[in-house]
Amino acid sequence: MKKKRNPNKYKVTIGLLLPDLRVAYAIASEARRRGVEVLSVSSPSDLPLSTKVIITTRKLAPKLPIPALFVEDAPSYKAIIDRAYEVAFGKDSVRFVTVSIDPGEKRIGCAFFAEDILLRTSIYSNVRALLDDVDDFFRAHQECRKYIIIGEGPGDFFYTLKGSIYERFLGLGQVEIMTVSEDSSNQKNVFIHARSSDENAALMLFIKARGKLMLSDG
Repeated sequence: MKKKRNPNKYKVTIGLLLPDLRVAYAIASEARRRGVEVLSVSSPSDLPLSTKVIITTRKLAPKLPIPALFVEDAPSYKAIIDRAYEVAFGKDSVRFVTVSIDPGEKRIGCAFFAEDILLRTSIYSNVRALLDDVDDFFRAHQECRKYIIIGEGPGDFFYTLKGSIYERFLGLGQVEIMTVSEDSSNQKNVFIHARSSDENAALMLFIKARGKLMLSDG
């Protein structure tokens, strides 16, 4: 009999203890967009035992047996959810991060990883927005190695995108850029659910290049 996958096996809970409701709403919206469960509470005692990390302010700084992240230290809401996810999976420090990119003239699929942990996926309709997001992601991970994977496909757009990425990131400290064949990157993967074909393709490119990343970082 085929063993059923447990959809909650890798589920994490992030707590929010924030006096500014607008900030709490913005962070919760970003988390839920990724399918991450968040609980906004008025007291640390309201947090369930399943909570892995709490996002709060330095002024409140509750004494808890779980890690706390402070909104004042985060460059963006995306960055603080990235960091919360890393901490929830036991990554107190990250050795390397990867951005996997599936080029497309109409839509560019992208996946962001901390080592082998998928943090988020996104779709972009223009190159500048993509490059700005990658830049912000790398700035939030200044101390570790950084990789960019680009799916190598036919057409002029691949070379245009590759040129833009090299111009923006090549030569920056600890950034390595590699191209990977897009063959089979659009095949369905049983471990990838509820994402667009562009995001799936970006995930598959990472899976194909994962061995090279581990060797490069070893």
